[in-house]
Amino acid sequence: MAYGQTGTGKTYTVGKLGKDDAAERGIMVRALEDVLASTMPGSDVVEVSYLQLYMESIQDLLAPEKTSIPINEDARTGEVSLPDVSVVKVQDLDHFSELLQIGEANRHAANTKQNTESSRSHAILMVRARRSINQKAGDETVSQEKDVKSNLVGGNGLPRVRKSKLLIVDLVESERIAKSGSVGHLLEEAKFINLSLTSLGKCINALAENSPHIPPRDSKLTRLLRDSFGG
Repeated sequence: MAYGQTGTGKTYTVGKLGKDDAAERGIMVRALEDVLASTMPGSDVVEVSYLQLYMESIQDLLAPEKTSIPINEDARTGEVSLPDVSVVKVQDLDHFSELLQIGEANRHAANTKQNTESSRSHAILMVRARRSINQKAGDETVSQEKDVKSNLVGGNGLPRVRKSKLLIVDLVESERIAKSGSVGHLLEEAKFINLSLTSLGKCINALAENSPHIPPRDSKLTRLLRDSFGG
């Protein structure tokens, strides 16, 4: 998660494409570059979704007509899913950069006293990786994957699938109304921004204090991050 005062370069640090200079690439592009470099053709699939949380409404940055997307939580595993969100299979790093460009063009921004291009929504990149593992007897892969066998699904000689998820979040900064000069609709945005960040702070404090209860239900931001909290 990237968090900080407005104008300090959060979105630049996280989402910079660096097309002309690889040294200028942000965390999202660098992360996908590393993930794609570790994939094995034929057995691995990498997919992404790109969302924004705007005024407690989840919106699809890759398909902006999709708004008010619901959150589903698996009661058994605690896994969080968004059934209506776009899921795009990433072909290569250039393809991913194109998806980021589309998403950034659809993010909400506004002119405030503190920043002429102040983001008004939290942006969440969800990366899902799947690896199919051959389970034939005597297969060398089996011995290499024994330690993660409990995390795999499948059996009886069928391919097993190993799954993982990475979340990269560009948070909007908390807003002091007196400094930002927000009024009207901007003021309403600021209220939702501060609500979600307060909820996130409660979850982080609970984790830091080893609390038996992590309160993720106060905001859709913390509900989205629930399986990352482990609570």
